[in-house]
Amino acid sequence: MPVEVVGVKDVLQGLNFIDTDMRRRVVAAVDPLMRGVASKAKGFVPANTDVLSGWTKAGTGTGKFPKYDAGIAKAGIGYNPGSNKTFSNGFKVYNFVYNASRPGAIYEVAGRLNPQGRAPFEFRTSKGDGGTYTLKAPRSKAFSEFGSNNAFASQQFIAALPKVTSQPKIAGMRGGGRKTKGRLVYKAWAEDSPKIYEAIQKAINATATHFNKTTQQKRVA
Repeated sequence: MPVEVVGVKDVLQGLNFIDTDMRRRVVAAVDPLMRGVASKAKGFVPANTDVLSGWTKAGTGTGKFPKYDAGIAKAGIGYNPGSNKTFSNGFKVYNFVYNASRPGAIYEVAGRLNPQGRAPFEFRTSKGDGGTYTLKAPRSKAFSEFGSNNAFASQQFIAALPKVTSQPKIAGMRGGGRKTKGRLVYKAWAEDSPKIYEAIQKAINATATHFNKTTQQKRVA
């Protein structure tokens, strides 16, 4: 069985080729798809008439609940190609979509920690009745924390919002969690992440195919 010994320089040159080519292909594949995630997330922003009317009239001062404005929420969503860098031992592709406005962030994640809101009462149902509200704890801080005379304000606010979207399970990828659920950016990512991971895998495979083909041509020559 013949054995071919390749010099160290040839190996290093091959690794450099793989590194550079793969980085180029991954960036080219990911960039337009991530821009699509940002665009889709903006499309999920509800109009001012689609949220509780009281939210569009909220105060905007320091420490006050931010007033909802669809224009501000959309403007706060964007895409950043990140710091895509090449190092001596590899490269990093760090692209991200952000949701920077306060009303947009609230709409994104409200209720994912406490689906029933942070009120001193909770709604419980049992067979044969329509459900009743019961006190969560005798010393609930809901009144003092939110400064509202409506004990159910938090529950009513969450109930008026659509449910947060969870991330899909993708083979070979780490699962999400409570912190990856949302209604805007996280929802858009949940819908598009499968095809983004697929595009990355295709870019990696394309580099491997190109490298093998080039190496074979050099050997023949």
